[in-house]
Amino acid sequence: MDTESIKGSRQRLHPFPDGWYVVEQSSRLPVGKLLERQWMGHEIVVWRDRSGAVCVADAICPHLGAHLGPRGGGTVSDDCLVCPFHGFRYDTTGRCVATPDGPPPRSAQLTRFEVAECNGFVFGWYHSRGEAPGWRPQEVSVGKRARSLAVLRLRAHPQTTTENSVDSAHLGHVHGYQELKQTAATEIEGPILSSSYAFTRNMLTPGLRLFKLSVEIAISVWGLGVSTVLIKGRGGLRVRQWVLATPVDGELIDLWLGMDLEAPPHERWLRGPLAALVRAILPRLFLHELVLEVRKDAQIWARQDYRPRPVFSGADRDLLRFRRYCEQFYAGS
Repeated sequence: MDTESIKGSRQRLHPFPDGWYVVEQSSRLPVGKLLERQWMGHEIVVWRDRSGAVCVADAICPHLGAHLGPRGGGTVSDDCLVCPFHGFRYDTTGRCVATPDGPPPRSAQLTRFEVAECNGFVFGWYHSRGEAPGWRPQEVSVGKRARSLAVLRLRAHPQTTTENSVDSAHLGHVHGYQELKQTAATEIEGPILSSSYAFTRNMLTPGLRLFKLSVEIAISVWGLGVSTVLIKGRGGLRVRQWVLATPVDGELIDLWLGMDLEAPPHERWLRGPLAALVRAILPRLFLHELVLEVRKDAQIWARQDYRPRPVFSGADRDLLRFRRYCEQFYAGS
């Protein structure tokens, strides 16, 4: 059987589950900057006005269909998106507020996506039937933080990437976790799933592989697009990990990986310039470790065949609960 036949024979999840999905970092969206993205199967444009309001909208002008992105000539002027074709101007509510040749048509309205901005990210709400959000991502970040971020484009699905949060059996086999212990039972409350573990593992970064991490982690999942992990280590170390899976086109996802240093180790020798150096290095080191871990998973995700009725083992109780939890994000499909 050739590659295309194998690809066509695979069972697939709906590519765009309902939920919140990252669009951009807040810091990379200053007032007046216009971005275009492929996001959840849509071509979108994104900009911020002087009041701080962010608009995420379909990138097609409702007038005569021009693309509104900067590569097509779209611009932002006086807080409004300006169509490159006929100069129609749209504010961040998506309403056409002016045209060069007369009053704006009342029906000229951009198709917008609801926005939530928190934890240093801009999220857009996607629902296959266009229903309004019944929940939002939670603000959990410490105010001042050192963050490192990477974005990987992978062949995967947000459900399979998020499933890692409860698939404890693969943590030892794929990632080499040792002394793995679940410290709090998996809990589900509406769109929020949480669980906690403790483990040790050797570092993956070349030159540091003899060093062993010993940590406790608290996982919070808010739908299939937003996962955060609070990592606690020795000496009061606190690092927050972000794993944000955003579908691009039904085949690929952008996996946003972030590390926030919330508290460095409280060691006596960490003072002055050395403390500043540690604050700069630790988020990058932890991010590099996370990227190395994700690349191991990515090899599996790229060729994974989704099984709607898998053969569960005795260790897969939380996986079964996770599958049931996921059903709510396909209600509109």
